[in-house]
Amino acid sequence: MIEGKGLGNKKVNRVNLSMSNEYESKLRRLATACNMKPTPFACMLIELCLDDQELVRNLQRELGIHSAYKVEPVRNYKGKIIYALNER
Repeated sequence: MIEGKGLGNKKVNRVNLSMSNEYESKLRRLATACNMKPTPFACMLIELCLDDQELVRNLQRELGIHSAYKVEPVRNYKGKIIYALNER
């Protein structure tokens, strides 16, 4: 599917995750404190993390096994973070 084509900026990609009761409770409480529902709040948190260049680098440094799949988060000309493949 071509992203954004005729979708009116709708979100169409679903991610299903399971959380421990402890973290689900934290998510619910923080979402409530921010006047949001837990699901859109979790989406916002994931988007913020994926756009955090330092967090992406740290995660790859700690968890990355195959350097062939390593990405370099860079800011494009529109100011958005994109992932460039690391050519190693």
